[in-house]
Amino acid sequence: MSRQIDKDYLLGCPTPDLLSILSSLTGGQMTTMKALVYKDLGKIVLEERSVPTLASPNQVLVKIIACGICGTDVKILEGKHPVSTNAVLGHEFVGTVVELSPGITTLKVGDRVAVDNSLRCGLCEFCRSGMSSQCDWLKDKSIGIFQDGGYAEYCVLPESACYKVPDDLDDITATQVETLGTVLNGMNVVQMQPWDSVVVLGFGPIGYLFSALSKNIAARVLATEIDAFRINVARQLDIPVFNPTETDIQQQVTTFTNGKGADIVIDAVGTQLEHAIDYVAPGGKILAFGMDSSVKATIVPNTITRRAIKILGSYIGQNTCLPAIKILQSGRIDMKPFFTEVIPLEQGVHAFKKLGLDLATLKHVPKEAMKIVVKP
Repeated sequence: MSRQIDKDYLLGCPTPDLLSILSSLTGGQMTTMKALVYKDLGKIVLEERSVPTLASPNQVLVKIIACGICGTDVKILEGKHPVSTNAVLGHEFVGTVVELSPGITTLKVGDRVAVDNSLRCGLCEFCRSGMSSQCDWLKDKSIGIFQDGGYAEYCVLPESACYKVPDDLDDITATQVETLGTVLNGMNVVQMQPWDSVVVLGFGPIGYLFSALSKNIAARVLATEIDAFRINVARQLDIPVFNPTETDIQQQVTTFTNGKGADIVIDAVGTQLEHAIDYVAPGGKILAFGMDSSVKATIVPNTITRRAIKILGSYIGQNTCLPAIKILQSGRIDMKPFFTEVIPLEQGVHAFKKLGLDLATLKHVPKEAMKIVVKP
C-alpha cells in the first residue's frame, strides 16, 4: 500500500521534520542538497547540488552539523589564497557519519566527527620525518579549498580526516578543532615558557586562540588589534589590547616588558613581520603564523644577527587535532566570546561583510564579528 501524508500536516511541519518526511520517501536519504560554492573573486553562490556518493573504500559520508567561516575563506574571496573554482568552501566543520565504505574500521554510522581538512600522503620524507605540513601532495588536496567542504548539507571525507568528538563537547565549539590544532602546532614550534612575555599581533580568531593559550602558559600577554569589535572581545578575555592606529605599540611593549622587549611575538595576521622585529627582545622569538601572499616585508638581516632574533614559521597542524579536542573538552579556554553568531547556511553569503569584506566591492569594511558559524 502506498504511503499517504496529510498535506496540511506536511506544510505545517518544522523544517527538520519536513526534511525527514521527504527523505523517507526517497529511500531514507536526500538526493540533493544546498551548498555555498566558490565561483570567482568576491563571488560565492548558494547552489542545489547532488548529495555526494562514496567512491573509494576509505570514505565516509558525513551529514554536516555546523561549519565555521575561516579568515582563509575571506582571503580566498579576495584573491589572496589559491582555490578550485566550483569548490564547496568551508573547512572548520563537524558532522555525523551517515554512511560508510566497506573498508572503514574506526568509525560507525552515528559517530560525530570533527575534520582535519589538510590531507597528507603519509609516505613522503616530510610526512615520515615529523614535518607533514610540508607534504607536497597536500598542496592541492585541502578539503573546503580544493575539494568540496563544509558549506553544505553533506560531505564525503576520507576516514583519516575524521576525529571522533566526545559527547561533552558541543557542536559549535567542535567546529574549531582544526583551527585550534593549527595554533597548537605554532605553540609547539615556539616553545613558550611560563616566564615569557608574549605579544600577539592581531586579535582575530587565530590571535584569540594564541592569546587564550598564552594566558594559560606565559607570565604576561598583550595583544594588538585595529578593529573596534575585536578589541572589545579581547577585553572580555582580560587581555590588554592596543590599537596601533592610535597608540605607539613599541612604547607599549617597552613599558609592558620593563624595557626588554617581548620574549615571543606572534604575527597572527601575516603582515606584521617588520613590526615584530621592532617589538621582540634580543634573543627572543618571532612566530610567523598568519598568511597573506600579497604582502612583502623589508628587513635588515644585520638586525636579526646582531640581536640574535629567531624567526620561526608554522603552517597548519601536525598531529594536533586530538590535543585540540582535549583542550576544548577541558574548558581551559573560554570560547564564549569567540563565537559571535550562528546562522543558517542560506545566509552565509551575507556573513562575509560582517567579517570585514564587502563582496560587491572587495573592499574592507569594519568587522562586526569574531567567528560566525553556519548551520545547514
